[in-house]
Amino acid sequence: MAITACGAPDELSRSDGEQLALAHDRVVGAIETEKQLRSSPEAAERIHARVRKIVASGALEAEQLDEFGLAALGELGLVVPSLVIFDRLRIPRQLDREALRIFLAEATSDPAAAVERPASVEIRRIAELLAAADADADTDIPVARQTAAAYVGDLESRLRPTWPKLADELADVRADL
Repeated sequence: MAITACGAPDELSRSDGEQLALAHDRVVGAIETEKQLRSSPEAAERIHARVRKIVASGALEAEQLDEFGLAALGELGLVVPSLVIFDRLRIPRQLDREALRIFLAEATSDPAAAVERPASVEIRRIAELLAAADADADTDIPVARQTAAAYVGDLESRLRPTWPKLADELADVRADL
């Protein structure tokens, strides 16, 4: 990794880039799910029912998922991607159980609250990764194929309509680059 004169890296490590790309995908998944939930009460009920059906199968109950649990996790990731934590190969690996609990409680009544937790978790992870890497605005993010400023700015603008406080957190991150 090359270092510029001011100490910021020209490019983040591939590992950091992969983590930032996954964080981006999870935030965008939360945004898209919120839009779908908000689009109509029928859409919200349909998505909520699909998630309940996957959960009711019992395949996601164990902490360590077997092949049936991983299959159910993959199905859940297709319905509400932000409830699932993917590995660097984009394979579903873990259920965000707290996000699932909130989703089931809020999906039909408060779409923004239903998927805010995954977005919030990832915004904090993004801030930590960029700070730990000492990235500046011009630092390239491999995998995401953007500079740090463009990456953060894109997510900030996507978040602003639904979660202005999370967008403000990213505005602070961008200001610190």
